[in-house]
Amino acid sequence: MKTVNTLTAFKSLQTTSALCKAANVTRGQLRLYEDEGLIAPLSRTEAGYRQYGTDTVDRLKAIMHLKELGFTLAEIALLLSDRDQGELDVQAIVRLACEVLSKIDERIAALQVIRAYVAPVALGDMSVLQDEDCNFLVQFMTALSVEKTRRRA
Repeated sequence: MKTVNTLTAFKSLQTTSALCKAANVTRGQLRLYEDEGLIAPLSRTEAGYRQYGTDTVDRLKAIMHLKELGFTLAEIALLLSDRDQGELDVQAIVRLACEVLSKIDERIAALQVIRAYVAPVALGDMSVLQDEDCNFLVQFMTALSVEKTRRRA
């Protein structure tokens, strides 16, 4: 027996294109998240096009926020799986939070080092560029300048 979607049910489903636009993700990201088991289409059209539920937008936004916090896709999959099953492994979440916090602290420390080199240059002090440890900054600023020139052309 063939399942028939009512007009209301059909309107609540989203195409890949509409979902990407609503969640501000690319088709590639969508496929990756689907391949990793983070999202799944609710159904397919007779032509094989994927159709997603309206809650998928919120799920994608949650995935993007968790990625920004430094969680890997595997870690996000575990968190979403626990949530989907209505169970939370508190100890696992605490461990993940500690790992993410450590990664954030490492990034902050690295940014502070870079800032210490960039700040004087922003104030016009070019002496810092003579420091051997500052080669990365000169290369970065040169690459940035070349990129701006390309955009203008």
